[in-house]
Amino acid sequence: MKHRRYRNKTILDRKGLIERMLDDTAKTIDDIRYDIEKSIVDYTFVPGKDIIETDESIIVHVDLPGINKEDIDLRVTESKLKVKADFDIEREIPHGSYITIHDRKKGVMRRTVRFPKKVQADEAEATFENGVLTVEAPKLDKEESFSVKIK
Repeated sequence: MKHRRYRNKTILDRKGLIERMLDDTAKTIDDIRYDIEKSIVDYTFVPGKDIIETDESIIVHVDLPGINKEDIDLRVTESKLKVKADFDIEREIPHGSYITIHDRKKGVMRRTVRFPKKVQADEAEATFENGVLTVEAPKLDKEESFSVKIK
């Protein structure tokens, strides 16, 4: 008996059911994507970085605008550095003569930077000035360069 009911359904009925299922799935995926993107944008950010390699050391600059030095946790190994910082940034934006808009972001920022060469982690030095974290670590295998006269 069940088998006959299934046969009596038209192709259009089946197609409509499948389309509704696909629409529902697409809506669910869009909702999840929106929630994830909102979390990433509102509560975290990935700071910019520069890596400079000299003959004797590796220097990394990480941009951390609006973050206080006390809120930064810095870990250095011989192959990478990890930066974790809590942030709670509030800005007041004047908007006309009576209205002020408050823009507030709060969350945790994490950034891992791989060194191009192994470094002496225990000799790394860090400074934080004007929203830029600078970490300098001497290389394990220092390369000396010499000027060679071409004959």
